[in-house]
Amino acid sequence: MTLIRRSENLWQFQDTCNVYILKSGASCLLIDTGSGAVMDHLSEIGVERVDWVLHTHHHRDQCWGTPAIQKAGARIAVPEFERHLFDDVETYWQSRAVYYNMNNSNTFFSLAANVDVNAVLEDYGSFAWKDYTFSILPAKGHTYGMICLISVIDGEKVAFTGDLIASGGLLYQLHAMEFGYGDLLGVEFTMQSILALKKEKVAVAYPSHGATLTEVEADIVRLEGRLEALAGLGGLGTSARSGFKDSQTIRESKLESISEHLLWAGPYTCSNFYVVLSGDGHAMIIDYGLASLAHDHFGVDHDGMRLLRFVAHHLDQLREHYGVSSIEVAFPTHIHDDHIAGIPYLQRHFGTQCWALDKVAEVITEPATWASVPCCFHKPIEVQRVLRDGEHFVWRGFDFEVYYAPGQAEHHALLIGHIDGNRIAFGGDNLFLVKNGIENAERESPYQTTVMRNSFQLEMHHLCASVLANTKPDLICPGHGNLISMDAPRIAEYVNYIKRKEEAFRAVVGEPADHFIDLFWARMLPYISDVAGGSNVTYTIKVRNNLERRAVYGARILPTSGWSSDGEVRTISLEPSGNGEIILEVRAPYERDPRRKVVTAEILIDGVSQGPLCEALVSVASHGVPADVLSTASASRETAAA
Repeated sequence: MTLIRRSENLWQFQDTCNVYILKSGASCLLIDTGSGAVMDHLSEIGVERVDWVLHTHHHRDQCWGTPAIQKAGARIAVPEFERHLFDDVETYWQSRAVYYNMNNSNTFFSLAANVDVNAVLEDYGSFAWKDYTFSILPAKGHTYGMICLISVIDGEKVAFTGDLIASGGLLYQLHAMEFGYGDLLGVEFTMQSILALKKEKVAVAYPSHGATLTEVEADIVRLEGRLEALAGLGGLGTSARSGFKDSQTIRESKLESISEHLLWAGPYTCSNFYVVLSGDGHAMIIDYGLASLAHDHFGVDHDGMRLLRFVAHHLDQLREHYGVSSIEVAFPTHIHDDHIAGIPYLQRHFGTQCWALDKVAEVITEPATWASVPCCFHKPIEVQRVLRDGEHFVWRGFDFEVYYAPGQAEHHALLIGHIDGNRIAFGGDNLFLVKNGIENAERESPYQTTVMRNSFQLEMHHLCASVLANTKPDLICPGHGNLISMDAPRIAEYVNYIKRKEEAFRAVVGEPADHFIDLFWARMLPYISDVAGGSNVTYTIKVRNNLERRAVYGARILPTSGWSSDGEVRTISLEPSGNGEIILEVRAPYERDPRRKVVTAEILIDGVSQGPLCEALVSVASHGVPADVLSTASASRETAAA
């Protein structure tokens, strides 16, 4: 194993992976570590210490020597979507399915023991060290969370590409393309990643395995054709989560025109998004989520993926084909991650403002507080304008109305836009069409989706039906699937479906029905928190009375071992259909325990215990520092200070 000089300050060490050494004076930064044997050779080039190790992905061949290098004083930065496969990998191995395992993703190639992490490398962010700045580009494909690191080194723009692409336009490993049972989703992910890399126009790419890529664009073009041929075979995407059906659908779908000033991406993205064009270079986006169904990982392959990863899409089309220079506003119809995951990216890179209904805003601005609901996106979204139920507003000459429409989710809006002479309803995940004989076996009929854990009461769907009947839209732009033309008979059919749904629901539970239907009549907030040892944690128990009579609701904390509370039951009296809050406190112990604790609250109705219905998750940080990861920015400041 020898050192190979690639440019004045850049060396390569060939190990179980290619280890790259960027030198500055007597210190260096490593890209991946391999076995760690590189430490025995650094003195040959005048390096006395390793400041940082930046990892492209979590596979053992990339990082099995990292603990030894860390002991020598190096700090470790890892991709944000694979952090748990470094510092919590022991938990991962305890929970990973073995029998009835349908997860074929190559997380089996993870480390055996935890490695402390000093910073995360955030998608589309940057990492600064000495005179160098690395841009972090998502490189999903070979693994779920892999990244490319792009920088200018010795006057040349270069990329450290992990195992995204091998010299000659090849995949490093075909088996790594398999995520769920019977799919090759990595083909689609790799296509998206290499096309993003292509736009960077780097002069040289340094892969984790094999020879350096000196004809980067030509190699990407070669791999494009080979991936298209793979997808075109058919039968390689048999999983329900497959994003591609043929060689065309592994590429970004084409934006389509609904009318002169309204676009959508067709029913090929995971979650539909819509673009209102001002006509003079400005745009408003309604929802902006995942590029395709393949990116919506759920079910059996999710145990190795702790967070939903957004990858930018369709923005080049807006700029190049529709002349959009400014994405001014993003409006989320509801809180689900597959619909809003791209809004932080728009805000960060385009200065986009988020305008949202108040019921939506309260969740997306504080997702950790509300994380007990499904599909809660983990990154807070700043909302610049909070809108109220029934509020009207104008954007670039277009009139809009926003309504509270708690259908598929309690925190859901319906946006009505007056666009090109039509009343357009952006309906999110509420209303869809199905040909199942609900009303007429020969035509598609409207139905209202139901997810109980999204928080559901019978009146919520009646409210949706009322909003739709009163606003009378000409067209519904749904969150998934095809556009839905609306007229009076179809609205009446939808209203009738809501009535029959209520009858069916009431028939299978006792009365009062909402008490046995509503999962979140008592809810504990915040759901996730990080606290300093010895500090008090304040919880809000939100209660709604479904009993159709006046009742007194009570709550008290049941502290876990080492935690303490006064044990008092605090109460609130609520009228039928009333809502209220009970404030409780618990004190965290001083002992540092990295394991997440569960704190529960006992709920009482008229003095009768209903048991510990509510729970919240809490972690205790040492020295008063939150247990969250260091941000890339703070890591950069830390290294600059050093």
